[in-house]
Amino acid sequence: MSHGGDPGTVSATDHDVFDRLPERYATAYLVVAFFVLPAVAVILSGGGVERPPGPIATALLWGVVIHHSLFLVVAVLFD
Repeated sequence: MSHGGDPGTVSATDHDVFDRLPERYATAYLVVAFFVLPAVAVILSGGGVERPPGPIATALLWGVVIHHSLFLVVAVLFD
């Protein structure tokens, strides 16, 4: 699969998915969605070692899982 005659360089962030957002907003979205929110969820859950995660941490973790899954599906469909 290739775009523009350059094989092996197809990426969801290169074409279609983020074309509608300015670059700094797309970067901020990726950082928050894939690094900040998962880190906050893990911190809030206490790692699940000392105590079970509370409802906020559980909801945030489920949101992260669902978001990541949808992101991958959309990235594949729009590539």
